[in-house]
Amino acid sequence: MAAAFAIIASGAHGADVSAAGSVTLPFVVYSEQGNTNNHYIPSGWMGNLKGIKMMEGWAMNSPGSKTCCRFEYSDPNDWAGVAWQDFANDWGDQPGGWNLSGAKKLTFWARGENGGEKVTFKFGILGPDKKYDDSSGGELDNLELTNKWTQYSMALDGKDLSRIKTGFAWALNGQGQRVVFYVADIQFE
Repeated sequence: MAAAFAIIASGAHGADVSAAGSVTLPFVVYSEQGNTNNHYIPSGWMGNLKGIKMMEGWAMNSPGSKTCCRFEYSDPNDWAGVAWQDFANDWGDQPGGWNLSGAKKLTFWARGENGGEKVTFKFGILGPDKKYDDSSGGELDNLELTNKWTQYSMALDGKDLSRIKTGFAWALNGQGQRVVFYVADIQFE
């Protein structure tokens, strides 16, 4: 998992970042299915793709939305993940991304189905080996979820946010059983 999900150093870019669009904060990565304020798409599937099930528009009220994304990972041993990308299915081959300079934190709501599910949450996973990389990244590693909606936050102080193409991502290792968790209301503030 480490090679596919490496955190990149702040500052080095493969291409000119001036093409990234500037934004007004707060900036929604993903709120709920069909929301016109969503700016990233959960299209970057990684690892054991056959083990992932994603259900957008899952009718489980989160604190800020009527629906959320439900993820199920069924392989007890392998790893998988999903990245929210700008543009869909772009692994750093196209210009794009957003200039999120001025944002102080990335927030999101998550919960496990039972509690105890361990998930790593990240942003900015495209490294300098890509033509159009993420200017920076961050993570909450191996976060243990509860079965109650909880808001999590990643501090962005000192990060170069001039081009963020991967606005959010999750990854997990197999945990000996099926893992189900929910994510909603992802935004840079």
